[in-house]
This record gives sequence, C-alpha cells and structure tokens, in this order.
Amino acid sequence: MTKWLRHTAVAAVALTTVGALSGCAGGAGGGPTELSFLMWGDGGDTQKAYEDVITEFEASNPDITINAEFFNTNDYDNILKTRLSGGAGPDIYGFDLGNIDTFVADGFAADLSQGGESYLSKLTPEAAKDSQRAGGTYNLPISLSGNGIIYNKALFEKAGIDAPPTTYTELLADSKKLSDAGIIPFAMSAQDNWWPQFIVYYALAEHGANEELGAEMAAGKTTFSDSKAWAESLDVVKDLTPYYMPNPVGTSQTAAQSAFLGGQAAMFPATWILSDAREAGLDLGYMNFPTVDKPSDDIWGTYQVRFGLNPNNGDAKLAASQKFLDFFLQDDTYKAFLDKVKLFPTTKDVEIGADVDPLFPEMQAAWEGKTFVAAFSPTDPSIQDALLVGLQNIISGQKSTEQVLSDLDTALAQYRANNG
Repeated sequence: MTKWLRHTAVAAVALTTVGALSGCAGGAGGGPTELSFLMWGDGGDTQKAYEDVITEFEASNPDITINAEFFNTNDYDNILKTRLSGGAGPDIYGFDLGNIDTFVADGFAADLSQGGESYLSKLTPEAAKDSQRAGGTYNLPISLSGNGIIYNKALFEKAGIDAPPTTYTELLADSKKLSDAGIIPFAMSAQDNWWPQFIVYYALAEHGANEELGAEMAAGKTTFSDSKAWAESLDVVKDLTPYYMPNPVGTSQTAAQSAFLGGQAAMFPATWILSDAREAGLDLGYMNFPTVDKPSDDIWGTYQVRFGLNPNNGDAKLAASQKFLDFFLQDDTYKAFLDKVKLFPTTKDVEIGADVDPLFPEMQAAWEGKTFVAAFSPTDPSIQDALLVGLQNIISGQKSTEQVLSDLDTALAQYRANNG
C-alpha cells in the first residue's frame, strides 16, 4: 500500500522521520520490496501526477511498494542530502544538477547504464547526452522546458501593453507601465533564496555565459569578477528589483505565486506555473524573457527534473528502482504524466502540443533555433549557495554587483582548493 507523506514543516522537524524510515527494509520474509521515493512537492497537480504514476506502477507490480514523501522546495535539498549522508537515503529521488558531482563522488548516485538500457535508449540525443555527466550515466532527465515568462493578457491590456516586449528596453518600459497602473509587474520575491536565481539565469544565457565559462572557472582560467556576462546579468536582477513583489525579501515565493494566480501580478518568470494558472482561469500568453536589446541565439533551458537512484540500499531495491524508471518512461504512462504537469518530453517517441495546452505550439515556436544553456559556473553547492545569498543581498540593496562578484570569487577559490 502506498504511503503519501506530505511535509511542509522545516527541515529540522521533518528529519525526525529518518530513523523510522531507515528501519523499513522491505522484502524481508518474502514480502514485497519496499522502495522510498523523495521529491519536492506542495500537494498540487505536479505532486498528484507523481502519485498517479506510483499507484499505477504498484498495480502492475504487486511485489513492489513505494513509500513516497514530498517536501516543499525550501527544505527539500537539505533533507535529501542529510538522509543520503546519514545512510537513510531514498531509493529514488529527484535532484538538482548542481548536486551531481558531489552525489557521484560520495557514492549516492547509481550508474543507470547498468540495468537501465531499456529506458535510456528512449531518450532524445540531447537528453541522452545530458544524462551522461560526471563520467557516467548518473541521472535521468524526465522533463524539458525552455524557460520564459507566462503573462496575464488581461493585465497587459489594462496597462495599455498591446504586445509582449521583445527587448530589454521594452521590458523595462512595460514593467513601468504595469507598475503605474497599480499592477505588480513580476511575481518575483526573495525570501526563499532559490527563487531569484530564475532572473539571473535568463540574463546569463543571453549575455553569453555558458558551460564553457563554467569549465574555465573550474580550471582557474577566469573568475566571476572577470566575466562581463556575470556582471551584466547581476545588474539585470538589480534593475528589475523595483518591479518585483513589494518588500521582496520579506515575501515568500508562495505569496508571489498566489499574487499571479490571483490576478495581482502580471508576469511569472517560470513556465511551471502553467497548470495552476489554467485552473485559476487566467487568459495567458508566453514570451521568452528579454534581457538584451539585440536578439540572442541562446536561452536558459533546463531539464527541470532529474531522477537519481541510490546504490547503497541493496541490489534488490536498486533493481526494483530501475524497474520503476522503466515503467515511468513507458509511452502511455509518460504521456499522461506530461499532460498533467504541462512539460515537454525527453524521449523520442512521445509528443505533446496544443492538445495539452494551447500555449505549447507558441512556446515551441519561440524556442525554435535557440540553443538551450543550463549552467553558467561550476555546479558546486558552495558556489550555488554564495549566488543565492548574493542575489538576496542585491535585491535588498545590501551589496553591489561588484561585492557579490567578489563573494562568488571567494567561493570559487575554495572550490578550486578543494578539487585540486
């Protein structure tokens, strides 16, 4: 029987369950194999989509039970790392690209190519290449999205905006029009420090940063302070701050999301709001996020969710976990999942379009000919943490772009020292 465990408490409280979970061996005495599944979720449509797949999998595999837990985004990363390092890690988990090198080095991520040939063969060439990081196939990308802005057409019309902006100059001018009309331009806040990074990543892709720059930083050939792209992109974060939620550092991402869904904010800088926005009955448009005045061939595009498997809980659990991933990417199961979460596939034989959402053809057309760029510096947690704190400091006015670049260089120097 599936156990749905939804957690919204702080990490310290949530982690009191670790000892109990670690005692669930599963498979003892000839019983079913019990797997643990960890993912971020807030009880909405996306979480329900995972739950539906798990229910279907258990019905097809009565010898396997999956106990699923969902934590809010703010707590999730710390909970996942603490459980893995404490030996109570989940069998199947979602994780961020920034953790992959650390997870592989610490032995927390199984090489999926050993037992995962059937589902890995379904990936598009781009997704297959992305799955092969840190010297092996340690992650399975399950959803793709070029990132951009979902906007409220009625609020644009109210502010006298006839067409979505296509340049940075137009974006700033339209943001002022919205603000002058008493409308919050961006459903963006900074209390939850993971959220402001969405702004800087759009800018970094268009200003010329990419994974090659990250490799040069890791090799000691350049720094954040030397990078014009990083300086310009942090300035974009600062420029747009007057158009975020009022008191952005004191406002949560959940409150920002509610402002968009409630019709108080005009733009939401992430496509994953689409499902909830449809339920709210909003008349929506899509646009790429313009942070330059000259067209750019690059866009921040990501494999939004990646599955990893824990190799430390026994061969039986690892084999059962591989079986789940194979089930997940079966065409019918995977198509139904994508229909619910309104994201794009990573496999070759599944397609989604206007039948899932009327905006999908428009989004795909906006991404045509663009190069998706996912990372812009070494994907190390310490550097990521320095960036998240730095963005909060820029938005609150406590530090300048130059000071944050210097802080990032300090984290970069420590990363180099730790990695020889």
